[in-house]
Amino acid sequence: ILDIQPKCVLDEQATFAISRAKTDYCKTYLKEISCEIASNPNFFPSSLPRFCPIKTYGEFTGHCNCWRIFNNASVSNIFAINHTCSDWFADNDNGSIADTVTLYRTSFVPVGTGFKPEAPPNQISLVFFFLVSGRKSLRQVKRLMRAMYSPEHYYILHVDKNERYLYRELSKLCDRYSNIVMAKIRYRTTWGSTTRLLAELDVYKQLIEDLKWNFSFVISMSESDFPIKPIEELSEFLSMFPNKNFIVGDIGNTTEMLESSETRSIFVFCDNYLYRLGHKKFIQNIVYEFGSDWTILSRDFINYVTYGDDELIRGLRLTFNFSALPSESFYHTAVINSVYCDKYIRHNLRMVNWDRKRGCTCFNRDVGDLCGCSPVIYRRSDKKLFAGSTDKPIFFARKFDPTIDENIIDWIDEKVFGIDLSDSALYLQNFYHVEDSLTKLNDISGALKSIELYTRTMLVKHPKFHPVRSIELQQIHAVFELGVFQGYTFQYTIDDRNDFEIFVTQNAHTNIFSDSIKQLDIGFTIDTRDTVFIDRSRTFLDPVLVTVLFEWKYKTNEDISLVMKDPSGIVVTRMLVEIPEDIPIVDVMFPEITTECMIGIWSVDLVSNRFNNTLASLDFLIVSVNEMETNNDDNNLSIDVNIVDKFWPIAGICSVRKDTNVCSKRGSKIKTIPYEINDCDQNRWSAFYYDVKTNW
Repeated sequence: ILDIQPKCVLDEQATFAISRAKTDYCKTYLKEISCEIASNPNFFPSSLPRFCPIKTYGEFTGHCNCWRIFNNASVSNIFAINHTCSDWFADNDNGSIADTVTLYRTSFVPVGTGFKPEAPPNQISLVFFFLVSGRKSLRQVKRLMRAMYSPEHYYILHVDKNERYLYRELSKLCDRYSNIVMAKIRYRTTWGSTTRLLAELDVYKQLIEDLKWNFSFVISMSESDFPIKPIEELSEFLSMFPNKNFIVGDIGNTTEMLESSETRSIFVFCDNYLYRLGHKKFIQNIVYEFGSDWTILSRDFINYVTYGDDELIRGLRLTFNFSALPSESFYHTAVINSVYCDKYIRHNLRMVNWDRKRGCTCFNRDVGDLCGCSPVIYRRSDKKLFAGSTDKPIFFARKFDPTIDENIIDWIDEKVFGIDLSDSALYLQNFYHVEDSLTKLNDISGALKSIELYTRTMLVKHPKFHPVRSIELQQIHAVFELGVFQGYTFQYTIDDRNDFEIFVTQNAHTNIFSDSIKQLDIGFTIDTRDTVFIDRSRTFLDPVLVTVLFEWKYKTNEDISLVMKDPSGIVVTRMLVEIPEDIPIVDVMFPEITTECMIGIWSVDLVSNRFNNTLASLDFLIVSVNEMETNNDDNNLSIDVNIVDKFWPIAGICSVRKDTNVCSKRGSKIKTIPYEINDCDQNRWSAFYYDVKTNW
């Protein structure tokens, strides 16, 4: 039995973290780290030297000033007093540490707030460093790279260690282009994790030690970025600022930033979760900076943060390896305190879609002991926001998500890059690939398994393929058109020789009858920032609870109820809905009813209690696990095809490797499957359709 009892006195937060760790390995790791920190008061540096040559950052060191004078004197007069802390300590009852920090930030002139070219424009070589995760983003990553690719530049991709599919598919680009490589050391880069900084520093080592590319800057990117100007313009612009570092630093109140960024907390990443182990003291004698984790760094500065061996950078590397969101402060703090402080420009040449009310929530508490902020997704209605960027040093924007709104990305692609998107492929989000492990198939939702079982049943029973000796699932994709969910495609190999892809569309009806209602939807897990469900299938397997989301176009005092009806039209639930200030999200518990009565198409209505009229309605499908028992025989599947077919009608079927003998068979046909089976490369919904957005 593994001994996980700590051999030291631990912080209460460390004890709590150890108790929540899921594996013995993680419990032991957290215990050992916590004990090492607790038993060594010098584990973190208490003070670090500043090497910034700009006088503003060092001239007031060791001074303490009278807060009572502040209201009656200018800042310059206060600092002219030149008293030490002991002179004022006894008479400082009205002051606070927060006041001194605020005063300090008010007193100095920030550097890096303007653009002053130092060289004539030219074309230089850049490295684009992509940190990507999530199998759903494959096509968007490829589209981003297509928009940015040039043989004159270099591209390196770090794919989250958990993402085998994404890594495998993106690695294929390296076979085609010698200037595209994959990061050789991969980390789990979950939001907020301490490993994010390790991943970046290892990539910088790979650039310098192994690849030996001749570059001037490294631009870090995510799959949510997209260029809004040609890359040639970016290269020319950066050439005028040799050795500068473009980092967004916040010049607001330092006290608020220190608290909000959890700088004093100790974090350790383990079991794919960010645990809080306690608190550490602020490092004295340095200036903290905070901002965006997406940067443009010069080659010299990258060499410094990676290999630098002075006391400052060693101390910062250690400290930020135990900090949440390390890349949002490490580079900022390093540049402002080092000899590179005069090479600092407070801008990362990006335009970001911030909505603090929606974006600053605890949306990631399932991956760490902290809350945070994230930009929201650009939509077609945001086109006007790009109008002012033409004459400004803005070359990228974020965030974009084609599963929420691809229209805005298409608009930029056509406007900036002149891409003809007529008859372009629909956006596909992969859920399963045959080269994944079997556990990945087990990880897909029960509802999606039921839909797959339905499509498999339809193929097996179809006279064109009968008799079927074997059928193997190859891929599953969700299909989106301009951000609107359309359905799923399933690719199968039949009898080990022919591949077919089948497309089922969601026949879920949503009816908006009132001008006051913006949207109505139903699901399980919701993204509150962008007000969409993660799974948009509206198909549930023996649900106990579902979540209903509705959004108003404008505020109203409407007295409304939510009414849920079973497949026979009987009202099962009616509940009064209180309308909060933000977006209404209502959890609905299902009553205890027999499984047989649950199977079928249900409906949800928003009803005005005052006028007793329906404001909006939708329907959704419930299936049962009892239907999915197969006796381990793929040819003897069991599911009520008629019920699923009403909600998921088959819209198309195509052949990947067309076999004339199979496709020419005639006989009685199931009317829900189209008779014509053409090549998959002729269908926009197919994974085999040529995608002009992602190919170059």
